[in-house]
Amino acid sequence: MSRTTVVCPVSSERINENVARIAAFFVIIITITGVCFNMPFLIAALAVDFYLRAFTKGKYSPIKVLARRFGQYIGVGSKPADAAPKKFAAGIGLLFTIAIANLQWFGFTILADSLGTVLLLCAALESFFGYCLGCVIYTYTVAPFFNKANS
Repeated sequence: MSRTTVVCPVSSERINENVARIAAFFVIIITITGVCFNMPFLIAALAVDFYLRAFTKGKYSPIKVLARRFGQYIGVGSKPADAAPKKFAAGIGLLFTIAIANLQWFGFTILADSLGTVLLLCAALESFFGYCLGCVIYTYTVAPFFNKANS
């Protein structure tokens, strides 16, 4: 059995890793609230925020702005990191939140809760341990297409 090395997308854009981890914590709070109280509009708002972080520089992302301000308030330092893995993970979060909100709206709460649990797991790994499952997902879904194209 061959071992696969985890690869992450790469870009020249940098973000503050500490702010990203705080943002992931806010995602945990919003997801728990939205899933536990069956609030599809809150999950949809989270989807918009994921969109802003995935496809823009996040300047207008309420969660990123709040995380940056909270980080300044508690005095976390700057830890530069590549933005591409975080943007890829935000894209995955966007897909999850769209699915969760739709499942909630149409009454499929068990499926919505299940996807919400997966989203919570991913956000918790990022927030508490600095481990991004986005790179693992990227390795097995996107990277193989690049390897075939370069072969």
